[in-house]
This record gives sequence, structure tokens and C-alpha cells, in this order.
Amino acid sequence: MELAEELQKQTNNTHRFAYYIKGAVLADAGRLQEAVDKFHSCIRLQPQDPEPLKQVAKCLYRQGRFQLALEAYLEADKLSKQPDPEIYCALAECANSVAGVGGAGVEWARAAQAAGGGERAAALLARLLLGAGDVPGALAAYDHALASHACGADTLAAAGALSLRAGDPRRAFQLLGEALSQQPTQHAAALALAAMLLQHKDVDAALARLKVALSAHPTCVAAHSNLGLALLTKKKFVAALTCLSRAATGAPLSARAAHNLGLALLWCRRPASAFCRLACAAALRPTRHHTVLLIGIALERLGDSRADAAYNRAVALSPEDPLVRLNLAGRHARAGRLADAVEEARIVAQLLEYTPDAQVSSNLATLLSLLPKIELQEIELPAAESEHSTTIDDTQETKEFQPDEV
Repeated sequence: MELAEELQKQTNNTHRFAYYIKGAVLADAGRLQEAVDKFHSCIRLQPQDPEPLKQVAKCLYRQGRFQLALEAYLEADKLSKQPDPEIYCALAECANSVAGVGGAGVEWARAAQAAGGGERAAALLARLLLGAGDVPGALAAYDHALASHACGADTLAAAGALSLRAGDPRRAFQLLGEALSQQPTQHAAALALAAMLLQHKDVDAALARLKVALSAHPTCVAAHSNLGLALLTKKKFVAALTCLSRAATGAPLSARAAHNLGLALLWCRRPASAFCRLACAAALRPTRHHTVLLIGIALERLGDSRADAAYNRAVALSPEDPLVRLNLAGRHARAGRLADAVEEARIVAQLLEYTPDAQVSSNLATLLSLLPKIELQEIELPAAESEHSTTIDDTQETKEFQPDEV
């Protein structure tokens, strides 16, 4: 700033580059409005130069004045003598932030990619397509970016996470592994890879990845929540509750964090605390049937008569879910409504013909073995794999049922 001031004194305040440097320094310091004034002075000295106008637009965007930033970038595009991918990318981001012109953002991103915007333009196009709900288009954009450019860890992680959501775990594992090989502390890649490992029951490897994610982003709610669930499967209840409590505290309006903490509290036989957390989750997301089902289980353990209403509400929200139906059958059996339990068991068996699930099948077989032999000959059980464990203790005597867990 001192050198720029000396240049201004020597040239009687007509040194254009000194104004530009002052504006750049002020923008880096966060003094955006002062930076805009300096860039305007630079524009007055040479109106045909698009660079100061681009910096003005960038400051306006950082101020949240997206419409003015969009207009400034359009003016800079008019002054530019050749297609500028930086301007097109900025136009796409501005259009995506301005209400009513979000669709134009995709077109600007395509223009940036055609103008040679490289990895930034391709990743931006994929992100905008994903925001618009076009998952196949976003996958194609990421594939084009990966085939055409040497992409960094952030792009690889985003492409891997999207592949995982799209149902291509092999491709996702490859991309996430490449992202972590480039940047071992890449938060998104470590988190997504840990989710994959948890799905495949590799808890120890998932724990290692989650610790990497937390070292890079200590306040990540999803990492704390997944770490708590992983510790819960290893029966480290105190550590699991600590992690899940941190997640719920860090995101008090997250229905998923409250749901996970309520589930852990049920595992730890604290139904009153679990009910409070699950009620918060249901208030935030009333249509999540598994949350309502857990509320029914908590109320049943508390001896509350409203448990039946919660079970029925869960079934109404998802009548085709065999797990929900199985829990309702168990509730009927424990309440002595054996005919209703048999009817629900029959419905579960029919649902499992279309969506086989070895765990649910095994639990259904255990439930039927505990019921008195009434009308059971009509229920044909699907085959259940022996290596899956059951959540119902088959050492219970007939009619001695305990509240089961999801």
C-alpha cells in the first residue's frame, strides 16, 4: 500500500495499476466496499479494461449482492475480446445464486467448459446439474472432467460420493481411494469411504477413516454421528453416546443426528432419554417412519399406552416396509393380541417375497416359533441365511416377549 501511494504521488493520482493493487490488497483484507471504490477509480482511467470490472464483480459477489455481480460480469464479458472461462464460471455461480435464473447457470457452465475452463468448469457444471436433480448429467460431467483433466482431490471426492449415491460402489471406491492418495486428509473422501466400509461391516477400517475425517474437520456432524454408530456396533457405549451427543449438539436442527442418538439411548436401555431425542427428530421430520417406530418401542418400554398409536403411525407412513410390519407383529404378540400378530406376520412373509431380507426373515421365524400354534400353517417363510443374527432372544419361553429393536 505504501509503494502504491508513492506511485500515486509521483503520477498525480493517475497511475492505474496503483489503484488496482490498492483494491486487491483491500479485498484480501476483507474491506470490500473500499476495494470496490479503488477498482472504480481504475475503471475511470481505462474503461475498456475488463480486469478491474471482474474484480468489482468478485467483491460484489462476496458481499452477497449477486444480481449486481451478475450485471458486472456481463459487462466484463462484453469488454473481453475473447471467450473468458473465468467470467463464464463466475456468471454460472451468480446465476445459480439469483432467484429465477438458476437454469442459466448450467448454460454458462457449459460455455465455460467449451472455452477451456478445465477442471473448475467441469466440476461446476456437475455441481449445478446435481443441484437441478440431473444425477446422470452430473455423472457424465464428472466422467468428462476426469477423462480430460488431471483432477484434484476435491473433484475426485465429489465424483466418488456421487457414484456411491448413484449405486456404483466399485467406481466410488476407486475415485475415493485416488482422492485420499492425493490428499490423505481430504474430509469428504474419508467420510464417504467410511460410509462404504460401514455398509460392508468393516468397522475397524471405517473407524480409521472417520478419525481422519475428524482430524481434518473437527466439527463435522456427519463424522461424529457415523463414528458414534460405528462405536455402538463394537459395544463401546460411553464413547458412542459421547460422539452422538456431540453430533446432536453441533446440529440441533438435524433430524438424523437426533434419530441416531435416540437409537443409541435405546440400545443403552434409557427409553425416557431416547423418547425425548426421538420426539425431537419426529418434530423435525414427521414422515420418517423408522423414527416413529423407535418412538413406539421407547413408549412400550416405558409402559405408555400410546405405544400402539406410534406403531400404527409407523405402518401408515410405510406400509410396505417388512421391518416396520415385523415390529408391529411383535407388539401385538407381547400385548396378547395373537390373531393380529399372526396376520401381521403373514403380511411380512408376503412382503419378503418381493424384497428378500435375511435378517428380517430370521427374526420372523423366531417370532413365529414363540407364538402358539394357531393359524401358522398358512405362513410360508422365506429362506433365511444362518450367518445373520437375530434381534429376538429365542431362549424366551412362549408368550414371554421383550421389546425388539430396529
